[in-house]
Amino acid sequence: MRSMPNDRLNGETTPPSGAVLEQASCFVVRRAREMVKQLAAERGRPDPPFLAEDLARLQGVKRIERIELGDTAALLLGEQDGYVIKVNMKHSFYRQNFSCAHEIGHTLLHQFEHQQSNGSIDFRIPCLSIRQRDKERLCDMAAAELLMPRDVLEQHLSRLGTSVLAIEQLSRVFMVSKPAVAVRIAEVSQEPCIAIKWSHWQRQRSSGFVLVWLLGSGRQAHDGGYYIRERTSVRDPSALLKAYRCDEVVKSFRSFAFGGVKKRCHMESKGFGAGNMRYVVSLVFPER
Repeated sequence: MRSMPNDRLNGETTPPSGAVLEQASCFVVRRAREMVKQLAAERGRPDPPFLAEDLARLQGVKRIERIELGDTAALLLGEQDGYVIKVNMKHSFYRQNFSCAHEIGHTLLHQFEHQQSNGSIDFRIPCLSIRQRDKERLCDMAAAELLMPRDVLEQHLSRLGTSVLAIEQLSRVFMVSKPAVAVRIAEVSQEPCIAIKWSHWQRQRSSGFVLVWLLGSGRQAHDGGYYIRERTSVRDPSALLKAYRCDEVVKSFRSFAFGGVKKRCHMESKGFGAGNMRYVVSLVFPER
């Protein structure tokens, strides 16, 4: 690998960002799993839910304050004797739970960066080498592992089956939002699975759905290989519109592009929420 001049002067090389992110990912996931095991051992049972409020104290969080934060979900404050998490009191408990776990993820990243600065990690780099966007993704990854540990969720999926029908039940069991469950299902599913969240739009003579996010196995981003139009108009009969209007699981087929090749995929969709907050979650199975 070619080093920049200042790196050669310092006797160090700058690693590719992918290597740094891989190390950070392994670190936060490993620490999250250790924390869950510690909590399970303390309470004498390995069953969910694993609440962020219980996990926070294992990471030096002194207290969690529920206050008005406007559009902000949560904040992490560092004090001399530990951390303080402030979470938006107007959000639902399930959302607060994930927001707190996300902030715990930031404390894990702080540990990772501290080890880097002390040379405990193979690559020694400044903290800012991890972009803010990547940090947020890493914290979401940590939060998912804290609240929905892979091995525990896999056990539930093996019993319930990988289906959009399982989302609501898993949301109650793990006490996290339904979209968060859908994302986690796509991550841990033994079969290829893509999770999609749709938001409805309505005009005078037409309506449709906007793609909010699309994530596949391994948390593959929307620009990472799967393609579907960001905005799609719909007319009756429409599987998405039917799912939006009722509370039943609607099964259909939809074409996706994988690396430029279109493939007809099995899709299950279900509507959640009410009024202006109504949305549709779909699980897509490319190989069914």
